[in-house]
Amino acid sequence: MKKDYIISFPDGTINAKKGDEIDLPMWQAEYLKSIGVADIKDEEVDINYINTYHFREKRNQAPNQLTSLPQDFYIKIGNLIKNLDSAIAQTPTHMLINDREVAEKNFIELSENRLLKIIRLSQTSGDDLKDRMTPEEVLVYVMIKDIINSWRNYVLSLSKGLIDHE
Repeated sequence: MKKDYIISFPDGTINAKKGDEIDLPMWQAEYLKSIGVADIKDEEVDINYINTYHFREKRNQAPNQLTSLPQDFYIKIGNLIKNLDSAIAQTPTHMLINDREVAEKNFIELSENRLLKIIRLSQTSGDDLKDRMTPEEVLVYVMIKDIINSWRNYVLSLSKGLIDHE
């Protein structure tokens, strides 16, 4: 923390003092940074960061299994790509451009692979794997599962003659 600050949560407060390090979700840390009370101390996120998770997910070919991702994975990768774009704008080197292209390719491939698995899990009982999903992925999972359940209920009601379809 850059200065003393009281952080309020639904279940209580944190009385943070200047110099304290607090573990918070990225969106909260970014808010505190934007109002000038905190700096974000984070692990180094570079091309190897995304390549590691891309490799793990690609290696895990089981259709109903997900590897764990950090809860702020998508935010970190978005920031990485934004930082690469800024670096390229200042000094467009072949290495930076290549890193940007590889980061984007692996990010999209990883997210598409995970999306297919999440769709499969939403058709079955995949709730036990929600702890391996990011908050964004949990939202997609819940929404798809709700749509599938609504469809199944609709078809079931038609099959039992409960809905007049004329």
